[in-house]
Amino acid sequence: MDKILAKAKRTKEYLNEYYIEIKKNDFKEVCSYLSHDKNAILRMMFGTDEREIDGTFKIYSVFTIYGNERFFIIYFSLTEEDNAFPSITHDIPAAHWYEREIKDMLGLIPDGHPDTRSLVFHDAFPKDSYPLRKDWNISDADLEEWGKGIAKKRPYNFMEVKGEGIYEIPVGPVHAGIIEPGHFRFSAVGETIFFLESRLFYTHKGTEKHFEKLGFTEGVKLAERISGTSSYSYSCAYCMAVERMTGAEITEKAKAVRTLLIELERLYNHIGDIGNMCAGTGLQVGYAKGAAIKESLMQLNERLTGSRYLRGVNIIGGVNKDILLCKDDIFSTLSMAIKKYKELMKLLLGTVSHVERLENTGRLSKEIAQKLGVTGVAARASGIEDDLRKTHPHLLYERLAFEEHVMSKGDVLARMMIRAEEAECSISIISSLLENKYKGDPAVQPNNIPGYSSALGFAETPHGSLFFWIKADKNGRPLRVKFRSPSFCNWPAVPFAVHGNIVPDFPLCNKSFNLSYSGCDM
Repeated sequence: MDKILAKAKRTKEYLNEYYIEIKKNDFKEVCSYLSHDKNAILRMMFGTDEREIDGTFKIYSVFTIYGNERFFIIYFSLTEEDNAFPSITHDIPAAHWYEREIKDMLGLIPDGHPDTRSLVFHDAFPKDSYPLRKDWNISDADLEEWGKGIAKKRPYNFMEVKGEGIYEIPVGPVHAGIIEPGHFRFSAVGETIFFLESRLFYTHKGTEKHFEKLGFTEGVKLAERISGTSSYSYSCAYCMAVERMTGAEITEKAKAVRTLLIELERLYNHIGDIGNMCAGTGLQVGYAKGAAIKESLMQLNERLTGSRYLRGVNIIGGVNKDILLCKDDIFSTLSMAIKKYKELMKLLLGTVSHVERLENTGRLSKEIAQKLGVTGVAARASGIEDDLRKTHPHLLYERLAFEEHVMSKGDVLARMMIRAEEAECSISIISSLLENKYKGDPAVQPNNIPGYSSALGFAETPHGSLFFWIKADKNGRPLRVKFRSPSFCNWPAVPFAVHGNIVPDFPLCNKSFNLSYSGCDM
């Protein structure tokens, strides 16, 4: 790291977060060194409006290096007059969406980015309007035109593929069923997909802006509503960031409850996802059996917490319910779920037509997955060892014995089998947690949040790694709440996975990633 430290204007270390401020012109070289010489992973990249502190905007990029628990946070300043920064997308393709998002939300320009189109905002959003700037305010005229949908739309130019026999198939943004909107434009030759471009963010909710208007305590409720299927993981990561800002250490009991509920969330998601893949192969009995097991686990969630999505338990400083007291209900439900889950897997792996549809379908290579910063099941199915429970042990994971499951083929079958192995692992972790006793109260009273303090929070959700970075203003209220969902990293990988597959296999490929639209529309 001496090469980077030689360029540092200042450094600061807090817990396992290592902040290194550099000059704007050194940004590209430093990031390239971390990515290529240190094999570092770009975890997130974002901008902030810190003009009330020192008159500047800032760009932060968070890297991790395998085998090192530190988070390396590289940042530099920009002014309103000099608002361009060197794009790193050519060197680090994982930065692609982050840089476009920064341009849309803060009006800071990634100089040299290969794609200058808007990412987050769609055709009618007022031009030169940047919602994450502190002085942002939409005019009445813009609100009238935009809100009523009568504003003149700027055309969005999809990439066009030309060649003999190539034709386009537009799908969405409105789909059958209850899934959220997303547009998929296929360029196909016969039934084979040659190219896919997706467009998302149709229901962008301005969540990060909403966080700035809430207190940190109220923010827990918003965090757990960002993405329904990972509600508990989101609230855990958010609470962790705020607790680290206060210097609070939650009790052993609170850590045990959080670990248990995160694993319950992983379990119902993974079994539900395995069942959902059956819908893509027409194996309806597998779909129904998976849905039945998932339902029994979600009913357990409701009995334990009052919420099928495990909402309302986390608070800043710990949890408000001692779920460990319900061990008999958890054991009996898990016992039934394990029996039915084993029957399900026996059915799926014994159905040749199902396995043949999964094998070699939707392959994502390790090289592409690494370049795009893919995370979670999709990464581990492509041979990437990356699980925050192992790389950055938190809660009680450090004292629990469990394996990180990795496969190399990167196809739909590998993604199903990773989920199957992790589901069994979650059952083992939950059982282990219930066999022990833990010290402390469910929650502690957190300290006040120091002015201008900041910290990271993170969790390994059923869909992959999740990060929050939170900074307080001078009064200890939210100045900036940035979160990066696993789906934000994984959506760009889908077009690579479906290339060369037939169009009817797209739903199967898509289900095997199980990405959250809401996790992007933030």
